[in-house]
Amino acid sequence: MAWRFDLASEIGGRAEQQDRVEVLAAPDRPGDYLVVLADGMGGRQHGAAAAQAVIDTAKREFPHASVTDPKRFLTDLCRKANEAIEAIGRQVGTLPGSTCAILYATEAEAYWAHVGDSRLYHFDRNGLLFRTRDHTVAELLNGDNASGAAANGLDPAGDRLYMCLGGKNALEPEFGASAVGTNDWFMLCSDGFWDQVEPEEVAKALTAWPWKRRSASDLVSLATQRGGAGGDNVSVALAIYDGSGPTSLWRRLLRSGMR
Repeated sequence: MAWRFDLASEIGGRAEQQDRVEVLAAPDRPGDYLVVLADGMGGRQHGAAAAQAVIDTAKREFPHASVTDPKRFLTDLCRKANEAIEAIGRQVGTLPGSTCAILYATEAEAYWAHVGDSRLYHFDRNGLLFRTRDHTVAELLNGDNASGAAANGLDPAGDRLYMCLGGKNALEPEFGASAVGTNDWFMLCSDGFWDQVEPEEVAKALTAWPWKRRSASDLVSLATQRGGAGGDNVSVALAIYDGSGPTSLWRRLLRSGMR
């Protein structure tokens, strides 16, 4: 088995758990996995149902799919989840929504898509290689050189999503890809996690822990403790590559070529 997975969620200080996280295996394609993390829109009715719709869509579409074009597959998966959430909204007369981060892992490569502010991080033994960029006003305005009131949390509109599943927005999931090698791992997380724990802390912890003890529950407990009584739901999925693969330089070249 080239991949090892570990999942954890805690409700935090909220009245309802609106995060969902799942790992799916393809019975007809040994070595192929799909990791799905969804965060129902906080403060909206039926957010938990929206997040569950993302998981249910993945369970229906992935196991027996023929994934010849990962970008198209992941994009279609997001669009079908969006349609399922819109259907819930029509039934209940509200506008439920969800974010998502999805990782499609094969024996030698990884592909991902995301919508909203649930994140995917890619690490190796040297630390953080990449993270997805949130679909928020702050990151839209400031990009990689985030600065100013919105980026620094002083503007209350800065954290506002301009794209989500189920929202009244044009849906354009962002896609990424990379070859993978020994000492690679990915983390998918909801905003309740990354709002409390910096990626440098994650990299330090996962590098320090013995390989078989890299624990999502330890990370989630840390974020939940920091969030306190008013903290958000917290969810983390770790996907740790146990196989062999290309060098770091070749991996990065492949990543730039597969986008």
